[in-house]
Amino acid sequence: MTNPFAAEGDWFKGNLHTHTTESDGRVSPQEAVTGYAAHGYDFLSITDHRKVTDISKLDNKGMLLIPGIEMSADQSELGASYHVVAIGAKGPMEYDTEWDCQKLIDYGNENAECVFIAHPSWSSLTFADMIGLDGYIGVEVYNTGCHFEVGRGESATQWDDLLARGKKLFGFAVDDAHFRILDSWVGYIMVKAPECTYDAIIAAIKAGHFYASNGPQIHNLELDGNRLLVECSPCWELRVICPMPGRGNTAYHIGQRPPYTSVEFELSENTVPFRIECLDETGNKAWSNPIWFGE
Repeated sequence: MTNPFAAEGDWFKGNLHTHTTESDGRVSPQEAVTGYAAHGYDFLSITDHRKVTDISKLDNKGMLLIPGIEMSADQSELGASYHVVAIGAKGPMEYDTEWDCQKLIDYGNENAECVFIAHPSWSSLTFADMIGLDGYIGVEVYNTGCHFEVGRGESATQWDDLLARGKKLFGFAVDDAHFRILDSWVGYIMVKAPECTYDAIIAAIKAGHFYASNGPQIHNLELDGNRLLVECSPCWELRVICPMPGRGNTAYHIGQRPPYTSVEFELSENTVPFRIECLDETGNKAWSNPIWFGE
């Protein structure tokens, strides 16, 4: 997982989890595209339930459109089904809801560019549900719809549990927009890529060259030996999160007071992996992907 802030390119804003009237959303695919374009997004994936919605005839309004699907199958420890988002679908995708989750992930990888697990907290997925799965590139660390629907939009605990056991997984912020509540134009990822084309955006996502947010911006992460420089939009909390016991740091702990726009940390070599959380005055967050020393 290379540091996206050290990569060449520009930043592009996108949402990878969207529903329309082709499944259980309340707006048409074209209305969804028009809305996201009007709010400054650069790319969008329409991921209707159980079908790959045809985007070929839509007016993209200057955005990159990525075909996708949300699939669900199997039963988790507490009785809910697993939900998996596949982006970059290569054609129609038909699957059996009786499949186990690993088969669903494998099918997604065979028929799309990559897959990630949707809303672990909303689905009440436990550590036991997720630790044995392979082939997915990340989890939704934030889901707007789940936040406003039942208050369980954040899944950082599940993400950290997996990172602590050696899983190298990315964190996605998404809307899961159904356009029923305040579930659109909030969660997004910022992707660092040479250009906003299908190949470039997909390659950058698969490489982890992005951060997730529902508000704040991370401007720079610079690692020089054990010194970490974090630059961001004005924030009231700045955290170095490490999933291992007793490790990590905060800007407050090292003696700085908010608002923060630039903070330098000295990290111990056992602070691995680590990721950054930036919280603004309203409690909105940005999440970096995990970083390992030497990568």
